Amino acid sequence: MGKEKKILAFDLYGTILDLSGISQEMRRKQLEYTWLLTIMGRYVDFDEITKMAISYILGEDKIEEELNKWRNLRAHQDAIYLKDISTISDIYILSNGTTKAIEELLKLNGLSSYFKGIFSAERVKEYKPSPKVYKYFLEAVNGEAYLVSSNPFDVIGAKNGGMKSIYVNRRNMPVDPLGYEPDIVVRDFKELYEWLQR
Repeated sequence: MGKEKKILAFDLYGTILDLSGISQEMRRKQLEYTWLLTIMGRYVDFDEITKMAISYILGEDKIEEELNKWRNLRAHQDAIYLKDISTISDIYILSNGTTKAIEELLKLNGLSSYFKGIFSAERVKEYKPSPKVYKYFLEAVNGEAYLVSSNPFDVIGAKNGGMKSIYVNRRNMPVDPLGYEPDIVVRDFKELYEWLQR
């Protein structure tokens, strides 16, 4: 009898998609808005939040130019390993992005066929690291699951929300000392694939 497949929920922005061409100030403001709105009990969809963050940081005249960059994000080079990973694990997307935006970006990068499903924070009307986002995924797959993310706040949120976590530490950053250490740390998807094969 073969080894049981692991269930992996991949974050999209920063983990699969390369954000190096995006204004880091805009990205910080975008995340700040998601956290603020969630704490306040309000929901605005991620595309609108992105527009607001661009407008605040770069000005209204830059909205279309920056949105175009955001809608055409390219995957990290190691995303080629997602094909192999999908043959030995059941993989999904768990993202703050809207389902429509996620579908378009996966298609653009030729990755759609590797994923068994898309789970968006829009379904629970709260953003990561709210426990609701991770619990929504766990309830749907009905089993032990790992979040795969390169965003430390996401790794912490997953652990707090009842998931296991795999930190894709692309920049060799220290782990945040909040008591929610990742179960596994890898440098990239190649290392993740090697760990899954063990």
